[in-house]
Amino acid sequence: MKIRSSLGSIAALTIAASLFMPAVAQASTENPGTDDLTSQQQEAIAAWEAGASNTTSVPGLGVSKSAVARASSGTSSMKLYRGSWVMWAEERVNFGWGSGGTTVTWSEAYQASGQVAPNWVKRNGTKKVYSSSARHDWRGGYTVGASVPTPWGGVNVYNASSSAFSRVVGTGSWQKWE
Repeated sequence: MKIRSSLGSIAALTIAASLFMPAVAQASTENPGTDDLTSQQQEAIAAWEAGASNTTSVPGLGVSKSAVARASSGTSSMKLYRGSWVMWAEERVNFGWGSGGTTVTWSEAYQASGQVAPNWVKRNGTKKVYSSSARHDWRGGYTVGASVPTPWGGVNVYNASSSAFSRVVGTGSWQKWE
């Protein structure tokens, strides 16, 4: 008898509780858009679309991005930075040259990136696409996105892909383009 009264009590409580519960959340019929992004996200998108404007040679290695070689051999490093503090990507190419400033003796490249959620940055890799004794060309790719948080997860409302091209030459100088 106690089992039957316990089941009846549970059923009564369940029905009563369901009457007092708020309505179940339903998905919005409106799709989030770029207007739903924060001002920081919109600034990050503008900075990303502006390109790799912060291109520098790395100080302390004795070589600037000048086309004139300072020495007959040496090492240098250049970096391309794109984005803002909310989502950013960087590609760096380190290289050495010798033989009186006519030969690239070695080069290596790597990528770094970062983001503040709900933004994201994907490094698509960097690859040496051309190599001769006088020059090395590198290509790196990135994909970025900005999302709007929802109770069901982030909804991506912006994404873009880009490539960065770097060329290092035997004189110790370098070039970049997008």
